[in-house]
Amino acid sequence: MAQRVHESIEVQAPLQDVFTYWSNLENFPQIMSNVEEVRVMDQETSHWRVKGPLGKTVEFDAKTVDMSPERGIGWQSTDDNEVETSGQVRFEEVADGRTRIDVTMNYADPPGGKVGELAANIASNPEREMREDLENFARKIERGELDLGGPGAQTGR
Repeated sequence: MAQRVHESIEVQAPLQDVFTYWSNLENFPQIMSNVEEVRVMDQETSHWRVKGPLGKTVEFDAKTVDMSPERGIGWQSTDDNEVETSGQVRFEEVADGRTRIDVTMNYADPPGGKVGELAANIASNPEREMREDLENFARKIERGELDLGGPGAQTGR
């Protein structure tokens, strides 16, 4: 059964700073607790290694379909993966120096079919994990603990 996870949070940080950090996909392991590694392969494609059900590591390639402060960041897994996922992160300036972050992630059937789905549901609570990840990001950016530079900022993505 396909699954959709949506969470949002407001952070006390300018939209451009938030977007700059998130647009460097290689920062995702510091944002998302289940992401072990993201390796940018070219302008559109990245390779992801994430924690799957029952501690299994899952790897897939994703194509970036949107990357701008106005439209946000959008992605979808490529066709040749065992994992089907897509999502988007939207950014909205809600007040001067305050940004709302909306994250939506979509997952098709997890690897392992019904058994994998059952294991995923027992082993994790994706909504809670996403909420905790966003709260962790908010704390770090509001305390000035994040390096806002890096490859994403330098290449102008």
